[in-house]
Amino acid sequence: MVTQPHTSLALIVSSKPYEQRVARANIDLALAAAALDFELRVYFSGSSIFQLAVERHTENAMLPAGYRAWAALPDLAEVRIYVEQRWLDICIARGVKLSMPVEALNSSGMKRSWRNCRHVMVI
Repeated sequence: MVTQPHTSLALIVSSKPYEQRVARANIDLALAAAALDFELRVYFSGSSIFQLAVERHTENAMLPAGYRAWAALPDLAEVRIYVEQRWLDICIARGVKLSMPVEALNSSGMKRSWRNCRHVMVI
């Protein structure tokens, strides 16, 4: 029996919350990759970190739900979540709680990290 090599996938999330017409587009791709047993490394670039915010008051703005599923990823696959240190500091200063544990890196550290993955996709 031949075993498949361990496959890693870096997902670079660059879109702000509710920037896309379909709120779940990014998370659906990540969930599909998890279902295919990819080792996931998800990189939230810049203000995309707000997709991980615990509290979102979207009903009054009539915006779609969809980002809460990010917190389910660790239950489905081996996943590490990275954010830019500068943006994590902004979240901390504003009291924004994130829905899952993250690892902070500076921009160049994030680039070095995702280059170690076998596949990279910007979403």
